[in-house]
Amino acid sequence: MNLFKFFSFSFHAHNERRQADAALCGRSMVEMLGVLAIIGVLSVGAISGYSKAMMKYKLNKQAEAMNLLLNNAMQLRPPMPDEGNAFYSELLSKLNLLPDGIRLWTDKKFLIDSFGNTIWFFAGTKLYGIGYHFDNDGSNRLAICSNLLNVYKENHASLYQIISDTYFGNTTDDITIDYYGTYYGDGYCSGNAKCITDITLTDIETLCQSCNQDSNACRLYVTWK
Repeated sequence: MNLFKFFSFSFHAHNERRQADAALCGRSMVEMLGVLAIIGVLSVGAISGYSKAMMKYKLNKQAEAMNLLLNNAMQLRPPMPDEGNAFYSELLSKLNLLPDGIRLWTDKKFLIDSFGNTIWFFAGTKLYGIGYHFDNDGSNRLAICSNLLNVYKENHASLYQIISDTYFGNTTDDITIDYYGTYYGDGYCSGNAKCITDITLTDIETLCQSCNQDSNACRLYVTWK
């Protein structure tokens, strides 16, 4: 092989290697982008699954806390007022009857749960009760409302009423209240009165439908005598 042929052969061989290396680099880039795309999809799915799992965990913890709060409150018999309502949230705190995840608000009248919603333990002229006001945005209201109703349904034998309502207006004179249903405990659900123990998923959706809107001031009451 003369010198010209040697260099010609070397040039062609080197050029073929460069083309082969370029093809390999091209395939590696495409493969890398494909892997990144797969990782991205899996990451989105993992984040979504984690968020759902965390929400379920928080709802389970809230159900435990609200069930304990309800039963602790039902053990107390603070004085009933002659008219209006008296508030006893601070009494629960002083007696160390507040479950984990529920704390006394700074005004001593209300409690706050893990979702940032307002709770109050009150006594009327003829009954006791716990009110729940949905202060957070509407993204989780329906799930929280359904969670509470399932807790109250478990205590149907000890309760008087469950009531859901919304109110509109800023002053006492212009407030409008819309009621979305009333259900009664075992000792009070005769005749046309609906029983708490018979509440269905459809009933829960009806009671909670107003709570799925940001603009509505939604409240849920559970009472006993």
